[in-house]
Amino acid sequence: MRRAPRGAILPREMNSEFHYYAVHFLCLRSGFAPDEARRIARSSRYVDDASVAYVIEDGRAPYRCLVTQNYVFWDEAPLREVYLPFHFLPGDPGRARRERRDGRAHELAASPDSPFSKELLVEALRSGDPYRLGIALHAYADGWAHQHFSGRIEEANALDPSSPLPPAGHLQALRSPDEALGRWRDPRLLPELAEVDNRRRFLEAAKKIYRYLRVSRRLPFDDEELVLGELEGIWARKSGGPGQAAGAAPSAAQARTAARARLDEFVIQFDMEPYDKREWLREAGIAVPGGDEEPFVGYDKLRWLGSRLKSGGAAPELRVGSGGRFEGSELRRWDEAARAHLRAAKSLMKAAGIAEAQG
Repeated sequence: MRRAPRGAILPREMNSEFHYYAVHFLCLRSGFAPDEARRIARSSRYVDDASVAYVIEDGRAPYRCLVTQNYVFWDEAPLREVYLPFHFLPGDPGRARRERRDGRAHELAASPDSPFSKELLVEALRSGDPYRLGIALHAYADGWAHQHFSGRIEEANALDPSSPLPPAGHLQALRSPDEALGRWRDPRLLPELAEVDNRRRFLEAAKKIYRYLRVSRRLPFDDEELVLGELEGIWARKSGGPGQAAGAAPSAAQARTAARARLDEFVIQFDMEPYDKREWLREAGIAVPGGDEEPFVGYDKLRWLGSRLKSGGAAPELRVGSGGRFEGSELRRWDEAARAHLRAAKSLMKAAGIAEAQG
């Protein structure tokens, strides 16, 4: 059994819980070998960590790594290159019309199990590339977490007109949509839908993902309730924290403690390697300066806003050497898969006439 090193599981990375740990679990239960399941899950989670454009200089033409996470919401380039293809694939306008108070069809709003996300997932499964499959699974799962939000600044994203934060993506909701067990209110939705239970949303996403993975391997999914029961069991047992009163919402500290306990349980119960966001960088020979802090640290930390305003909005770029280790590395293969996903996503959106995908 694996032991979970405390330093490898950072409580602020709550969306690791689905993008890495739950995806890893679903791949294992779908019949993937442990190494392949881990590669798929790492590829899924790394979409949120690739926020720095590493330029590899090893005595040959420089290679610029793709950025797949960027919080520069005021620039149109991230909309086309990052938000739409990797985090906010346009969904079903009819669903928006049926579920929102304004009764409007929002062309760019994400939705669960959307046509674009399904087509990209099927393409990835057919490719046989575990890196591309992980990336497609991230975009697919984000359709569930980010539903009714678009990856641009528009009033359709506004939860509170008085908020000092702009209605960019789910910025006004901070990280609530991404927390595996989060409960929050979305006042844009009809009254019967406004109280959001992320556990229910994410279990539905897990069910669909399990079906896709099993079918791709020509295996039945008639045991899905048992498999989902294992996942739900972890979430049910570890949803609170020490000292939490019955029926009371957990404090921030209790939520962090509970999240850490859940990730530990994934590691130990299913014999997983903990997620380490720097592993592929080290393996590729890329030395990252500084401690655990990243240039972008998520919707709950707004330091990136000031830093990007000062820098003009571009994603940070670091010129590094790898001692020849980047070629053939997992990071290089992931980067090539991300480029393939980006090309496919933009092609689908252009074919559908979505103007924001142009350029």
